Amino acid sequence: MTSIGITTWVLGPQVIGFIFLIIGSIMLFFPPKKINYLYGYRTAASMKNQQTWDEANKYSANYMIKCGIALIIIGLLIAGIMNIISPAIKVRAIVTVFLFLVSGMLPAILMIVATEKHLTKTFRDK
Repeated sequence: MTSIGITTWVLGPQVIGFIFLIIGSIMLFFPPKKINYLYGYRTAASMKNQQTWDEANKYSANYMIKCGIALIIIGLLIAGIMNIISPAIKVRAIVTVFLFLVSGMLPAILMIVATEKHLTKTFRDK
């Protein structure tokens, strides 16, 4: 019987997924009340007025929660595959770094694109 160490299971997507899940939940349950430059989803489109601000923060928080859940599931699947194939330590390290970068940047970029499209569609006439 082999022992499963922390390095076997802690890969990028799970860690980033939990971060997305926590931040998305905080933004959903404690949304920023007024437009500000410190807390919330801050782009030119979202800060146009209070209505766009509220909608952008609600939409992006939900999107972050969904991304967080997806990243956790993907990370667990990848960790399971890594345990089955048992790659060399260097290969595991390279895969981990790559997954951290991709799982950190891609969902953030997709969230911005999706939220901006949502704002454009929702407030097209305003």
